[in-house]
Amino acid sequence: MFDLERIQNETFVEQFVYRPEIGSTNDLAMQLGMQDETLLPALVLTACQTAGRGRGANRWWAGPGALTCSLILASPAVRLAPERRAQVSLVAALAVCETVSDLLPTTAVGLKWPNDVQLSGRKVSGILVEVPSHHSEMFILGIGLNVNNTFEQAPRDVRSLATSLTESTGLVYDLTDVLIRLLHRTEAELTQLEADDDNLPLRWQALCVLRGKTVQLTAGSQTHTGLCDGIDRDGALLLQTESGSRRFFSGVISAVE
Repeated sequence: MFDLERIQNETFVEQFVYRPEIGSTNDLAMQLGMQDETLLPALVLTACQTAGRGRGANRWWAGPGALTCSLILASPAVRLAPERRAQVSLVAALAVCETVSDLLPTTAVGLKWPNDVQLSGRKVSGILVEVPSHHSEMFILGIGLNVNNTFEQAPRDVRSLATSLTESTGLVYDLTDVLIRLLHRTEAELTQLEADDDNLPLRWQALCVLRGKTVQLTAGSQTHTGLCDGIDRDGALLLQTESGSRRFFSGVISAVE
């Protein structure tokens, strides 16, 4: 399913761990991050993830043929201040959008704040950024991308919302090629974030699928409703609410109209 030698030789990862089946690539990445001998950037890759995690209590369902991986990145390696780590999810989403657009140039791709990528209005990718509590100079970037998987056996709620590259085109993709493209794009986006490139906010604003829509957002115990103005340069979602303009750096989108 994967050409491991190509992945090792053609990407920026310094250490590479492959498991045919695993519960969660982010969980193993967390464990590896605790080991001083782990060389960074490191990649955890699997052909079958059985207990994928999303933000909060959400789960990530992925059938055979999905691309699931986690990068272990050292903050000093990309010189990111802690307060900018929230932007990592957005630049990872940009990397996914560019990868999908390369493969499906005529299909609409968009970014649903804070960590999803949509293909023709349906979820094709999810991103999970975590910072180990023991190591503030490191973060884990988990990416799930629906490539060759289908959804006949998926839970009903997943079937109604998700899609994959193969379901969109009827083609079967080389997972190694897709992963290498994605890693190249991710490296490039992180380099732009390190350089504080002014084009990044323009790009994630242009791809924001929530802009101009009425959004219900739950943050902690409070729910907010407002017209979305997009995403600002710091990565915050902008909502025009009854109490005025609000910025949200985290939260769950519970409804969109």
